[in-house]
Amino acid sequence: HSKFWDKLTERYHKILLSGLSHKKEIIIIASSIFALSILLGSTIGSEFFSWFDEGELAIDIKRLPSTAINHSRYLNTQIEKQLLKIPEVLSTVSRMGRGESAAEPIGSDEGEIMVKLKPKKEWKSATNLDTMMEYIKKKIIQSVPSSYVSLSQPIENRVNALLAGSKADVVIKIYGNDLNGLKEIADNFAEKIKSVRGAADLRVQRILGLPLLEIRPNRRKMARYGVRMDEILTVTQTLRVGANAGKVFEDFKRFDLVIRLDVDVSNLNYVGDIPVLTENGNTVPLDLVADIKKVEGPAAIYREGLQRRIFVEVNVRGRDLVGFVSDAQAAVSDIVKNLPKGTRVEWGGQFENFTRAKNRLMLVVPIALTIIFGMLMAALGSVFYAMGVFMVVPLALMGGILSLILRGLPFSIPAGVGFIAVSGIAVLNGVVYASTLKQILSRGVELKIAVVDAALESLRAIITTGSVALIGFIPMAISTSSGAEIQRPLATVVIGGILTATIFSSFILPIALEFFLGFAKEKKKMPQID
Repeated sequence: HSKFWDKLTERYHKILLSGLSHKKEIIIIASSIFALSILLGSTIGSEFFSWFDEGELAIDIKRLPSTAINHSRYLNTQIEKQLLKIPEVLSTVSRMGRGESAAEPIGSDEGEIMVKLKPKKEWKSATNLDTMMEYIKKKIIQSVPSSYVSLSQPIENRVNALLAGSKADVVIKIYGNDLNGLKEIADNFAEKIKSVRGAADLRVQRILGLPLLEIRPNRRKMARYGVRMDEILTVTQTLRVGANAGKVFEDFKRFDLVIRLDVDVSNLNYVGDIPVLTENGNTVPLDLVADIKKVEGPAAIYREGLQRRIFVEVNVRGRDLVGFVSDAQAAVSDIVKNLPKGTRVEWGGQFENFTRAKNRLMLVVPIALTIIFGMLMAALGSVFYAMGVFMVVPLALMGGILSLILRGLPFSIPAGVGFIAVSGIAVLNGVVYASTLKQILSRGVELKIAVVDAALESLRAIITTGSVALIGFIPMAISTSSGAEIQRPLATVVIGGILTATIFSSFILPIALEFFLGFAKEKKKMPQID
């Protein structure tokens, strides 16, 4: 025996004897701290999981559907020039549109710029990723105000797009039948949400705004001039698509010969002057037999579940995801109550993933705890031993919650996994104590003396087991490398849970097992000891 353990055991013995003489006070203190942790834990917020710093940014650029490809190329070049002036930017690569053969084809009015950042230790314009994103976005808007800009990270973008169909953190899906009505509702949603704290990169999906040339035949005028409908359709086809005029042969190769009118369709006078053949072989201008005008048509029509839909997309910065969604839902509650018949709203993105994962945890955690309790009964041979050991689980949860609060971390799925892990570690310490107590009782020692002797004998094993697990998680908890944002909540919960479970269980376990085993003895339900 080392002097350290001898002194530690001696001091613990004195404190334990004092604690056993003040059982009610210890139980009240532990219960109060647990209740306080639950109360404070309800205020820390929640999110699916914290995105790790990838060292790169993905900047989504969206413009009006009518934007020409050459102008888009020019604007992207201007944005890249501004980005390269920022000292933290290492390099940029941009693209516009995506081919029809891709999994997600987009038009030339949309683009993406990949930005490689320098290591964080070299940053001067910002101290963290969120402020860096806001700084870069401000620079882009100042130089190219005509573009909608949304900043994220490449992997984060892809994951969000695959899971929710959108690259944004939160997606409000509005379903209905009328495109104009959907656009109006979406604009109202955006107007309310933009004032919610944490809202960033707010955008309403463009479903309207594509300029169209509408040529509507006037049957009364057609009858007056003797023009058939197929003649107007032929002119319209020749104007844009082209009319098939024959075949061209080159050796064994054969090509369609297509005739297309060389007319500036942006000028309605030129379009109106196109001649149309009449029944008697004469020609009349197109605008004499048709109404020609420019209109704004749908840029795209999106459907889901056989219904038209529109997205309102928003990223969340500077606060937890679930808290933001709760505030946003409260802000648009009046609009939701007055939605037209046949229109419905769904909240998706990371919030949907969090809700789905939380529901699974609510099913998995009780099952896991039930299995743990059943295994304790099987291992210890008594429901009273199992109940006493199970008292350490709330102590571990208490420490995990308090550790998240102290570090300013929201509850997330990794943190939930950490709670399950620390519950198992805490129960292991309880099993060590209960097994030692059972052996001492088998020698005929009185219960009041046995609970103290078991605590002293198992102290070293419990502290060693807890210390090894605690030390193993410290690097994960303090790491600042890439990916640390995901593992940090898990490690924080485990460390906090081990600390509180080890400290409080040293007093709660003897008290709990003395109570349960004493109760069993009085009721003559104590199982025979081998």
